[in-house]
Amino acid sequence: MDQLDQATHDIVHKSELTAKQIADRLGMSHQTLINKANPNSEFHKLTVREAYSIQLLTGNHSLAVAMKTMLDVYVCEDKPASIIECALNATKENGDVVAAVQAALADGHLTEREKSELLREISEAIASLETLRGSVLAAAPVLYITRNKG
Repeated sequence: MDQLDQATHDIVHKSELTAKQIADRLGMSHQTLINKANPNSEFHKLTVREAYSIQLLTGNHSLAVAMKTMLDVYVCEDKPASIIECALNATKENGDVVAAVQAALADGHLTEREKSELLREISEAIASLETLRGSVLAAAPVLYITRNKG
C-alpha cells in the first residue's frame, strides 16, 4: 500500500460525505467506489478524472498532495517566501515528524496506517526544506565591504 492508496481510502472513508453520497455524486455504484478505494485491490483503481472529482467534491486534496510527494515536484513561486518564514515552517514540520514517530511507536509496533502517516509527515518536512532552499537561492546576496584603516 502506497501513499496514493492510503489517500484514496481516507478520502472515501474519512470524508464528511458518506461513501454512498460520494458514489452517487460521481455517478457510480457504491460498491464500485468501495472497490476502487480498497488499498488491497490491485486492479480496481480510480481514474484520474474520478480522483480529481472526489477531491473537488470532498474538499480533501490528499491525493494531489500524495502525487506531488511521490513525484517529488518542486514548485517555485513567483515571489519566494522569506527565509525566516521558511525556516520556521521547516522547524514546525520537523517537529510534526517527531510527534508522529512518538505517536506511532507508543504501542511498540508500526502499522501500515502509521507508516503511511509517518511517510506523509516526512514528505511534508522535506517539502518545507525544499521551499527553504528555494528561498535561500532566490535571496539577493548581501555584500559586506570593509575599509582598510590607514
